[in-house]
Amino acid sequence: MDTGAPSRRQLAVLATLAAGGAVTMSPFVDELADVDTRFRVLVCEYEDIPLTESLPRLDALYAEVVRLSERRVAPAQRRAAGATLAHVEALRADALFNTDRIDQARRLAEAAYRHGRSAGDALAVGYARKIAGMIELYEEHPESALRLAMDGQRRADGTPVAIAALALQARAMAVLPGGRPDEVARIADRAIGQAFALPAEQRGTPGGEDPGAVHPVEVAYHGVIAAAAAGDHSAATDYADVALPALTAMNRPGFVAVALAHLAAADARRGDVESALDRAGTAFDLAPRPFRAVGRPLAATLFALRAGHANADGVQAFLVRARAWKQSGSTT
Repeated sequence: MDTGAPSRRQLAVLATLAAGGAVTMSPFVDELADVDTRFRVLVCEYEDIPLTESLPRLDALYAEVVRLSERRVAPAQRRAAGATLAHVEALRADALFNTDRIDQARRLAEAAYRHGRSAGDALAVGYARKIAGMIELYEEHPESALRLAMDGQRRADGTPVAIAALALQARAMAVLPGGRPDEVARIADRAIGQAFALPAEQRGTPGGEDPGAVHPVEVAYHGVIAAAAAGDHSAATDYADVALPALTAMNRPGFVAVALAHLAAADARRGDVESALDRAGTAFDLAPRPFRAVGRPLAATLFALRAGHANADGVQAFLVRARAWKQSGSTT
């Protein structure tokens, strides 16, 4: 994130001064700063802690910032609270989606978009659109995902979250009927190039939820998934050569598992049974418990192998392992 940009606490202080208030006597400024600080801590921790911990914290932050946003304060202060509310809502939408509360997540992502626009916070708007687009992509509505991704880029142009939305655009295009692999690769290449051009302070970490930062390796990871879905084996391999060694070195096994699962599905669809089984097996090793992002491409791998290669060596053993892996998730 651009360290030269004012924090929302500083914005709230400036708003108080502009309204003729005394900063040291404003509970609103201190309360908003406290919420903002705790939210930033949670953003840093979000990828590495379970949803059973992060979601209650988000619920509490959401309730606090809603209460603050309802205070009778100066317009600039209200905008500062609205910006914080939008960021909290967007991340909470992501957490709700990952706990299968799809409709609630959609409503909250839309609220985050509205509040971000009212506050004039481009990062919040772009982030809300990215979260909403990812929800639609996973819910198999690529047309909606594409629309949201492009709107996010337009409204947050020139920011890291716009690059993340561009990567989402590539993924949505890859699964649209009639999607062209060369166009998917062009968009993915553009996103990866923009991400690698970011200064170090705007690169964040893979899986990070700060809309002011995006890691180039995570963008390349999305390129792997997009190219695999589009059936572009060459591009998928090239992106994997960039993403997977780096993600492994960063100790991000979940990301590696998801990418390998998508590559396995692409291998299975093109008849490379040996590669499909090898990559899917490694994905199982890296993800001992099922989760949505890895489960769906592994299910696609299973479907393709069953449909065309049920009698090939190793396929039946894979089916048994896939069944046991799925059942392991239902018992936790």
